[in-house]
Amino acid sequence: MTHSHNNPSRRFVLAGAAALVALPKGALALTADQSASFVQTVINEVLGIINSGQSESQVLPRFKTLFGRYADIPTIARSVLGPPYRAASGGQQRAFNEAFQNYMSSKYGRQFNDYRGADITIVRVREAGNAQFLVESQVRQPGKSPFALEWHVFDSGGRPKVFDLIIEGIRMISSEREEVRAMLEAERGDLAALTRRLNAY
Repeated sequence: MTHSHNNPSRRFVLAGAAALVALPKGALALTADQSASFVQTVINEVLGIINSGQSESQVLPRFKTLFGRYADIPTIARSVLGPPYRAASGGQQRAFNEAFQNYMSSKYGRQFNDYRGADITIVRVREAGNAQFLVESQVRQPGKSPFALEWHVFDSGGRPKVFDLIIEGIRMISSEREEVRAMLEAERGDLAALTRRLNAY
C-alpha cells in the first residue's frame, strides 16, 4: 500500500519514512531498463484490472494473484514482522506468508481500485544500490492532483520483484511494520492468532 491531500485513502499510510532496506543481491545484476520494463508490466496489469468494470469481489482475487506474481512476499513478510518471523517454524512462516499475501492484496487492491480511470506513467529510474532500483511513476486521476508512486524493485534470484511502494515519500513497508506489529501486540504475541486475523481481513 496516500494520494492527493484530499484523498481519503491516505489513511492507509502512516507519517514518516524509513531508510532503504538492504536486500540480498540476486545472481544476475538487475539493470535500470529491466526495472522500468518490469514496472511497466505491473502497471499495465494493474490498470487492466481496475478498468475491467468488474466488481470488488471479482477484482480482489486478481490482485492477490498479481501480488503473488510480482512481489517478493517472503522478503516483505519477514521485513514487516521482524524477529517473530525469524523465530517461527517453517510451517508458521509459510502460513503467515499466505495470510500476509491475502491481507496486502485485499488492502491495497481496494486502494488501487480507487484509481479507476487513472493514468500511471513512469517518469524516471534511480539506483538504490545492491542491484535495487526506485522506479518513479506519476498517477493522474480526473479532477485530482497528480501524485508520485515509486516502486522499489530488486533482483530476487535473477528475477525482478517489488519490495516496496513509496507514495509521496511514505513507505508501505514502514506503515505495515507499525500496523502488523500492533496487531501482533493486540494478539499478545500469538503468531497463529495474527495469521488468522490477516486471513480474515
